Amino acid sequence: MSEAPRVVVLTGAASGIGYATAEMFRDLGDVVFGLDIADTVPAGVTYVHCDVADRASVDAAIATCAAAHDRIDVLANIAGVVQFGHFEQITDAEWDRVHAIDLKGPFMLIQAALPYLKASRGNVVNVSSVAGNKPQPYATAYAAAKGGLTQLTKALALELSPTGVRVNAICPGTVDTPIVSHVATIFPDDLDPRVADRLMMMLPGAAIAPAEIGSAVVYLASPQARMITGAVLAFDGGMS
Repeated sequence: MSEAPRVVVLTGAASGIGYATAEMFRDLGDVVFGLDIADTVPAGVTYVHCDVADRASVDAAIATCAAAHDRIDVLANIAGVVQFGHFEQITDAEWDRVHAIDLKGPFMLIQAALPYLKASRGNVVNVSSVAGNKPQPYATAYAAAKGGLTQLTKALALELSPTGVRVNAICPGTVDTPIVSHVATIFPDDLDPRVADRLMMMLPGAAIAPAEIGSAVVYLASPQARMITGAVLAFDGGMS
């Protein structure tokens, strides 16, 4: 008798890495719930509205996903925002928004999904960033949030290891997504060339495709990665 399909919950499913990853899990035969504030998720993926920065929205979304099959096997935290600019010009609102989506969001989603993940001995995959591994100039709010997500991954992997729940992270470099496509327009006009080079250090070639990151998420969530937890995979072409 074949096993029941896994139930996969992922955020940021309406575009970029989240969209590509949702397609991959769907094509594997998994039951996929795509959480986002927009409903443009792939065909065959069940859309669930979720503002990852809002506790009530997160709790309601996870409850909806879990109720359908009474289980959650995989949680992939992919939704994120970027903020660039001089540190002294960052407003409280900008700082709070980046941290609410990039760090507090995964924290709340994991908390809400954890009873189901423990029951299924499932796993969490967090999409952090190269900025969560190495210093990124003009991106201090983003780097602080992603650095927090990277450390949350490591600490939680250790804490949850007795339960069988695995927690891993991927730290992409420059990915070809709508967010990155306009990065050049939001860097400071007076970008210092001495630090600009630090932003561009990567193997030659095109930017990373969202599906490449999606493949890594799918692998870390798979039985083939059953002995991997607390890992932080640099997927950045050598930037870090």
